[in-house]
This record gives sequence, C-alpha cells and structure tokens, in this order.
Amino acid sequence: MIAFLVLTPKALVGKAQETYIDPRFVRDNDRCRGSIVLYHIVRHRPYSGSMTQWLKTKAAAYEKKHKGTFIEIEGMDEQHFYERLESGRRPDAYSFFSGTLFPDRLKEIEDLHVPYREGLFQTDRCIPYCYSGYCKLCKTPDGSGERTYYANAVLAARADAVSDETTEDKADVLYLDLRRAGDLIRYKDGFTLSAIEPIDNFTDAVCWMGIDRETDDEKTAVILDFLAFLTEPETQQSLNALGLFSVRNDVKNTAPEPALKRVFKIYDSVRAVDPFVWNANYDALLEDAALAAKGDANARDRFANRLRECLR
Repeated sequence: MIAFLVLTPKALVGKAQETYIDPRFVRDNDRCRGSIVLYHIVRHRPYSGSMTQWLKTKAAAYEKKHKGTFIEIEGMDEQHFYERLESGRRPDAYSFFSGTLFPDRLKEIEDLHVPYREGLFQTDRCIPYCYSGYCKLCKTPDGSGERTYYANAVLAARADAVSDETTEDKADVLYLDLRRAGDLIRYKDGFTLSAIEPIDNFTDAVCWMGIDRETDDEKTAVILDFLAFLTEPETQQSLNALGLFSVRNDVKNTAPEPALKRVFKIYDSVRAVDPFVWNANYDALLEDAALAAKGDANARDRFANRLRECLR
C-alpha cells in the first residue's frame, strides 16, 4: 500500500480529485452577489399595491438574468417608513415620490444617460423611473355639476377649485390623481360615463429611486445596474397598463383606457418638481393652498410663487 501511494503518478491523483467533486454543487463566486432590500414608499394609496407588485415582477426578471442576486421589494406608506427609520431599519435603496426624502439620506450616483422625456431629469442622488399626473373627473360627460371634491389642497389650488366638504361618492366634479380617477371609471358604477380632463401637465407624482448613503460599494454597483434595467425601453413599456407614464422620450405612452387619451397626450411632456425642493416646501404649500381654497388672495399669490420655486 505504501509503495502504491509513493509510486502512483500525480496526474492520476489530480484526476481523481477532480471527478470526486460534483460540479452541480460548485458555486460560481461571480454569481453570489447577495440580497438587496428596496423600500417602495408611497404617499397616495393608489400607488401602493400595483406599483409594489410591478417592482417585484421586474426584480424577479432581473434576478433571472443575474443568478445569485436577490432584490427584496417592501411597499409601505410614509408613516410606516418613518417608523422603520426610527427603529434603525435602513434599506439599501429607496423608491419614493417627490417630497418624501431629503438628499442627505442618499449617496451620489452616476449619470445613467437615460433619454428623458421633456421636463424630466436625473439629480445627483436619484433617478426618475415613472410618473403619473392629475385630472378633473366629471360624473357627467358635459362637465356640469357644482359639488366638488379634491384629493388634496395643493391640487385644488392649482385647479382653482373652491373649498367643498363633499365626499368622493357624492361629488359632481372631482380633482384627483390619475390612478384614482382610472380606478373609479373601471370599478365604480356612478363613474362609468365620466369625462376626464387634464388640469395641466404639472406633476409631483414622479417616482424616483436612490441608494442609501450607507450602502456599500458592491451593493451600490448592483443597484445601479437594476436602475438601468428599470429604465430600459422594454421595461418601461409595461408601465402604461398601470396608468403610469414612461420617463423615456423614445417610448410611446399609450392610454390604457380611451377616456384617458387626452390626459396622456397632455402629459407627453411634463413640468416636474425637484424632489428635494418639493420636500422642503410641501408643508408651506399645503397651508397656503388650503387658505387659497377659502378665498385668500394673498395665500394664492404665495402658493403660486412657491410652486414656481419647486419647478426645475
């Protein structure tokens, strides 16, 4: 036995060692890139479930192309988000609407060179990957009716709507975000013949994505690659089915419902707010907007000036 071990050629021993390991259980180090946690934070409920699911679907598609990478999408409202931060739970990246985050929470990112639609832009700390808008919804095709409902005071002030305590169900004219208006037409009996008109092409309903300032370089590289994937034409084309717009100027936005054609045409180019300036001014905008809706002319002037400052 000793003589055999001494005299056996090294090549045979090496070959035996190679065949002993089953290649099915050998892990490719290049594929083991770990898990990424991404918070999707919403202010308005209609953008919660369906958008979270869209992100999960796209994350799954990305994972198939990048074995060993796992992207966990967690949807939540702003209150839930701030509770998590207070408990010390930070994600690796954020999906958020204008006005949710301050820039010091995010790290600087490179320019992804996306051909953005007119009025959209990348900042040094986040990129836009989809957006929505607002509209005037009238229960009757001719737009008649006096009872008014609006989703928030900022929207009301922009539309010159007067203050009214009418509920959504009882109103004749409603000022709403586009997603909610679409849901009412599709699922509520009283709105099936409603007329939808765009208010203008202004929007703060831009969804941005940024990377937490404490995320390490390895994860940062993966997240940037995922952001590039989200802004690819093929990925962007699936947004219209949700009543959302593609941010790319080389992707045609097509209304998912005939009633939304005019709104989609108006929002082909947008007036978008700077997400961080909007954050700093939002509370004051709400206060002035509420006063403006009650007929305060000075508040209306202040509101208009603040709104201009937020546009980029």
